[in-house]
Amino acid sequence: MSALFLRRIPYTKFFSWAILIAIFLYLGKMVWGNWNEVKEASFTLRPLYLIASAIFSVLWYLIQIWAWYQITLKLGIAVSLPETLASWFYSQLGKYLPGKLWLFLGRFYFYDSKGKSRKGLTVALYFETVTLVMAAGFVFLISVLLFRELDFFYLGIPSAGLIPIYILALLFLHPKILEKIFNRILELMRREPIAITISYSEILCILGVCILSWVAGGIGFYFFLDGVFPVSSRYFLFLTGALAFSSTLGLIALFAPSGLGVREGALVYLLSFIMPGSVAVIISILSRIWMTLIEIGLIGVVYLLGKVLKGFGKRDPYVKT
Repeated sequence: MSALFLRRIPYTKFFSWAILIAIFLYLGKMVWGNWNEVKEASFTLRPLYLIASAIFSVLWYLIQIWAWYQITLKLGIAVSLPETLASWFYSQLGKYLPGKLWLFLGRFYFYDSKGKSRKGLTVALYFETVTLVMAAGFVFLISVLLFRELDFFYLGIPSAGLIPIYILALLFLHPKILEKIFNRILELMRREPIAITISYSEILCILGVCILSWVAGGIGFYFFLDGVFPVSSRYFLFLTGALAFSSTLGLIALFAPSGLGVREGALVYLLSFIMPGSVAVIISILSRIWMTLIEIGLIGVVYLLGKVLKGFGKRDPYVKT
């Protein structure tokens, strides 16, 4: 059985790379076939807008980290804020590898080295992922309701019809429901049950924090876009929803490292409603480069900060002792 599984791995990788290559070939063909649109597009470069974009993008990350810290605090597995900051940013390097599992393993390793409950950490990672996805869904839903041109995106389903579906999905955030599900799984595994110590109202507050993080990210994305290709401010909410939807789709695409290709494809589709498709391709790729530079830069800052603290006699928060 194990030999059969190992033989299947190359096919899985081949399938993943085939999808990614197909996406980028399609996007490249779109640009090549409409090169005149690209040449006539009013691309620009406004440094002040890019600086504003960087500031709000950094805020986007910091609010997410605050949400994660609050989750760990409520579940009794929190570490200090500097340690939280370091572990969160360092673990982000894992999302550049296929499978997304490395992102969680990095943080799992750190909190386990601190003697924190593995079960509690599993619950915390679940809450972090689901609240971030649900917050993105809320932002995108609002943008759809106010941007009627997207109705046909749902294959004929009215946008308002998504509201009860979203409300139903909120049940997956209820601690009592999750506790029963987790304990049933643990029972089947013959493990000890757990008690989830966070309340539903606290989860909803964290959901609100995650929504705020997407708004900050949307402002950063709008400033980036307006910094390279002027766009009306009336599209701000739509752009925030587009960022939330495409980023979340990239997050759940397990075969794509950091959502590569999937995020770009979704973003191109949505941006095509307000600009030529060929221009949307270039914008999506530029935004990928821009956000990667910001993220790597922040990881570098956190690393240097750890070295400085170590120089003052404080241990690097990510080094296991």
